Amino acid sequence: MQEIVLHRIWESQDFPINELTTTTGEAIQVIKIGKPNPFSGPDFRHARIRIGDREWSGHVELHVKASDWYLHGHQRDQAYDTVILHVVWEANFEVRRRDGTLIPTLSLSEIVSRKALNKTDKSTSSGRNIRLACKGMLSSVPVN
Repeated sequence: MQEIVLHRIWESQDFPINELTTTTGEAIQVIKIGKPNPFSGPDFRHARIRIGDREWSGHVELHVKASDWYLHGHQRDQAYDTVILHVVWEANFEVRRRDGTLIPTLSLSEIVSRKALNKTDKSTSSGRNIRLACKGMLSSVPVN
C-alpha cells in the first residue's frame, strides 16, 4: 500500500460510507472530505466529519500505518493540532495530538473492496501524479 493510493481512495470515497466507524467503535459520517493540501501540514484541509453525535471541522491526515504519525513527528507539530480524523490503512497504534488527546482513527483496510483498491491502484500507476505534502520528508523517515 502506498500513501498516494490512500489519497485517491479518500478523494473518491470508494468504500461503504454508511458503515464507517473509528477504531474505538464510534460511527463516522463524512460530510465534507476536505481539500487536498499541496503544502506542508495535514493532507486534507477544512473537512467536516460527524463522529458519534458530534460534528467536527478541521483537517484529515492519511498514513499507511497509524504509527507513521510518530515517524513523521506530527505529535510535535502544531500544524497537526487541528486534525479531526486520522485515516490509515493499518491501525497499528493509537495516535495523539501534542496535548495528549486521542485522534479518532478510521482504518480502511477492512472496508475497501479489492475491486476499488485495484481500480485506484491502476489509476495511480497510470502516470497521474499527486504532490504529497510530506514527500520532502521521506528521506528522513527510517525504513523498516
